[in-house]
Amino acid sequence: MILNPMYTLAFDKPAAKLPAHDMWFSDHAVTTAATHTDWMFMWLFWFCVAWFVVLMGLMFYFVVRYRRRPGQIAPYSPSHNTMLEVAWTVLPSLTLVFMFFEGFKGYADAAVAPGNAIEMQLKARKWSWGLVYPNGVESPETTKVSINSDAKLEAAAPSPIFYVPEGTPIKFRMSSADVMHSFWVPAFRVKFDIFPNRYTTYWFKANNLDTTDPTTKTFSADDKANAKFAGRPYADHYIFCAEYCGDQHSEMTGIIRVVPMDVYLAKIEAWGSESLEPWQIGERVYQSQCIACHSIDGKANTGPTWKGLFGHEVEFTDGTSLSAADMSDDAKFANYIRESVYLPAKKIVKGYSNNMTSFQGQLNEKQLDGVIAYMKRLSDKGQPAEKK
Repeated sequence: MILNPMYTLAFDKPAAKLPAHDMWFSDHAVTTAATHTDWMFMWLFWFCVAWFVVLMGLMFYFVVRYRRRPGQIAPYSPSHNTMLEVAWTVLPSLTLVFMFFEGFKGYADAAVAPGNAIEMQLKARKWSWGLVYPNGVESPETTKVSINSDAKLEAAAPSPIFYVPEGTPIKFRMSSADVMHSFWVPAFRVKFDIFPNRYTTYWFKANNLDTTDPTTKTFSADDKANAKFAGRPYADHYIFCAEYCGDQHSEMTGIIRVVPMDVYLAKIEAWGSESLEPWQIGERVYQSQCIACHSIDGKANTGPTWKGLFGHEVEFTDGTSLSAADMSDDAKFANYIRESVYLPAKKIVKGYSNNMTSFQGQLNEKQLDGVIAYMKRLSDKGQPAEKK
């Protein structure tokens, strides 16, 4: 399906802010669709305000002007006035027609991605976001996200950073690995539900970065991951889950980082060309898909910690266990981890409930081998070559 080019051209033109915009929106819209949404909302607001003032003014005038006075007989009230009835039917209807077509134009443009959009796969699971780029890589970068306005409260787990280019259509093909989630980016003015066993799509085009905008930042030379981009602009926009999905729903956060096209291309090329050791691959899997439920520092979480897992006895809720000798055997340990990843309900560690969903089809053999190598690296019983 191809949209009318006239619609696309009109949609790309930034709408001027109407009065009182900042009273309703604490941040400005950062995509073409969000700009249209803001403009449409403010137009409806002022349309309603104008008619409210007119109607309340007329009502007040009529109440005073035609109030019943002592000693006066109430005049006969006419039952019909064709011109007046046509006027108050046709004129409001014309404004409703405008609302419909303007709203439909925005809806149609937001519903169908342009043919040249860059497609990425957005994966949601309890309680994290993952994004697969066109070349098959995922972002290894994370950061701590403040989850309240005064920045005193941070999400427990680091949030992933997803890089997208400015001024370029981006299409997300979205799916959930477990329960229903909702993709919510306040600055995009979008909340889109994501379902298990079903794909949904959403597209956006981030506005070009404006260095005069106070929300636009620049990379620092002290940032090891981005030192070579020092001085280049970027803008971060928070991702939240807007559908209650369990214990850590409020901490299911992420960041969409809008950058210049050359920075985006350099990023995904570097991630795709890196030669990583198995444990480094496992570390990336942990950061993107496992960090919400498992710690690596020994602290309790929704699931067992990975620290010290290799080489130490583990007990299960059914009374069985794997001895330290079994957990020190490479083959037996690998089989246990494989079973726990693909059939998590089969052996549940004592003290924990069955909250984990299967990763069957979510991880390939290389990633699973990497997870096993990373777990060994986190243990004091790991092989010397794998220790930190």
